[in-house]
Amino acid sequence: MEKRLGFHYFQDYDHYQMRDLELWIPELASLKASWLVLKAPPTSAIPEEFITGLIQAGIQPILHFDFQVNSAIRPEDLRVLLSSYSRWGIKYVIFFDRPNTKAAWTDGSWSQGDLVERFLDRYLPFVRLAEQNGIIPVFPPLEPGGDYWDLSFLKKVLQLVQQRRSFDFSSNFHMAVSSQTFDHPLDWGAGGQAHWKTPRPYSKVDLGEEDHIGFNTWQWYADLVTEVINVNPKFFLFYYGMSRIAEDKLDTNNSFEQMVDIALALSEDTANANALPETVLACCFWLLSAAESDPRGKTSYFDAEGNPKGAGIPAYKQKIEESNKEKQEYAVSNRLAEWLYPIDHYLLLPSYDWGIPENTLDRIRPLIRDARPTIGFSVIEATNARKVTVWNENGAFSEHDIQILREAGCVVEEQLINSIGISV
Repeated sequence: MEKRLGFHYFQDYDHYQMRDLELWIPELASLKASWLVLKAPPTSAIPEEFITGLIQAGIQPILHFDFQVNSAIRPEDLRVLLSSYSRWGIKYVIFFDRPNTKAAWTDGSWSQGDLVERFLDRYLPFVRLAEQNGIIPVFPPLEPGGDYWDLSFLKKVLQLVQQRRSFDFSSNFHMAVSSQTFDHPLDWGAGGQAHWKTPRPYSKVDLGEEDHIGFNTWQWYADLVTEVINVNPKFFLFYYGMSRIAEDKLDTNNSFEQMVDIALALSEDTANANALPETVLACCFWLLSAAESDPRGKTSYFDAEGNPKGAGIPAYKQKIEESNKEKQEYAVSNRLAEWLYPIDHYLLLPSYDWGIPENTLDRIRPLIRDARPTIGFSVIEATNARKVTVWNENGAFSEHDIQILREAGCVVEEQLINSIGISV
């Protein structure tokens, strides 16, 4: 799935100028990236030319408003922003970031009761505003485990939405989900609840069991959503390539190229055990780049000037270039073959004054059925074909005839037939 690859952009508001666009669009295009998660300021718009420039380049922005859940920002404060973003082509927006962690809430508010209810009271009005502007609200990523157990948090959210009946949360449900590995193998927890016992919150995993805290968190969420509201959500995998984002730690057990291969493979690809289904829309690497002063820059794939860090990016670019070269060469060769040989495959039959023997017709019928060649009786006409099957019955065609075809550049397959049998 070539359009699944994406990145998280700078984690500040200082890199939305045209010079930034001119720097990063070629880099993203060279990597065939189609998604970019943008940190969206709540008080001003990302410039229109930046948004439209990305979209025109085939890169879909995902806007992430990651202000604290119970901050003073109101949905009404974003009305003009979302209306503008909608006109400019924005399709996806996220409100809040990992609301099951203390850091997502203002000081002193975490310990108050009814945390999930208070989250929904804040969240749903923003969701309604987004949908009023034709933008899909994406449920914010949760921290696997987290300060409030993420599976419990999500389950309660879904149950409360159903109970309130004030909002159709299931009609077009999109989720941003952590793909951190936490140093586990990529197949950790694969299969979700169907294969493993649901872990008790903050308890150690039993020997021989695996939990959801790893690359396959999305599978456990999918099971939970289906169980509670009976829908199949669509997913954006965030923090792709990271072991622990809180510690700014990359997963060094898997190369950039390996992670790209997983992102581009579909679940029908049985050769790739970690291939993803079509419900996973995007895999967004953390982090494209960061300012020099940003400590998160140590895990970024480029420096602030657009220079790749490490060997992963150059190696992947080289792979793309080689693949493109092969495709171009193949396309050129095909066009050349079409120009040189108007006929792809010609079946050259012997011509008799009295017609064609019935047994010959019976013998060539399987060949016609399988290869569907152009059928004729002229050596000269056959020279216009890329491949010629010569039905040389009882020496009807001389070696000179065969040589004419070969000199014309045809691939010659001669069927030597006699009255007793057939030999090739």
